[in-house]
Amino acid sequence: MKKVEILINARKRGATAILNQAKKLLASHGFSTSKKPDFVIALGGDGTMLNAAYIYGKKGIPILGVNSGGLGFLTDVTFAQLSDTLIEIKNGKYVFENRMVIQALFNRSSLFGLNDITIITRIPGRAVEFSVTINKEHICRLIADGVVIATPTGSTAYSLATGGPMLLPHTESIIVTTVAAHTFSVRPIVLPPDSLVEIKVGKKGSAALVADGQRSKNIRQLQTIKFRKANYHVKLIKPLHTTFFSTLREKMKWGGRADA
Repeated sequence: MKKVEILINARKRGATAILNQAKKLLASHGFSTSKKPDFVIALGGDGTMLNAAYIYGKKGIPILGVNSGGLGFLTDVTFAQLSDTLIEIKNGKYVFENRMVIQALFNRSSLFGLNDITIITRIPGRAVEFSVTINKEHICRLIADGVVIATPTGSTAYSLATGGPMLLPHTESIIVTTVAAHTFSVRPIVLPPDSLVEIKVGKKGSAALVADGQRSKNIRQLQTIKFRKANYHVKLIKPLHTTFFSTLREKMKWGGRADA
């Protein structure tokens, strides 16, 4: 793997300087930039990583997430570690992780999400009526701000913030979590990866469909959206020095006191 493409959010302050530094590091370690890359470096935060997954995921091109911004949960290699990580990649000291993708089908169109796809109210403070069906069996009708359909990768994102469970990212499951449901009886549920989730928007409220917080479509009342596992995976490059639990401890402060 010698040819690399760098994806960066050019609108962020200092992006040009960081990009130039990254290119110099690549050249110093014998890598070259190319529009037909062996792998892609997503240089930024989680938003950049999710954008890279959207652009390159279906093509099967591996992605290395490098954090140059804030939290960067998906980009677990820091920019300061990039030089050492490139050496590790040259020496084959890395693994590929195949991450499940969720697909939403509606009106002969599709949206794809590495983290999640959410049906959410278009008017803050105004709830929406939903009917949920799993594998053709009616599950419930509820009033809520929204419903998050998440992958294991997205289990530490919006789904977690709304009360959903954490799953190891390389597992295969579909997580259904409601957002501010007007009931105590609806709880998050974890489904097998071959499940079909159908959500119908009722007559109450107006909703939008949002994939990974980046791409959205307005949804009509009485419209049904089908969610299922996509027919491709996003391939991530994981250096051997990074682990899911170490990232949880470092960035999510998971586990409480170190000396407990």
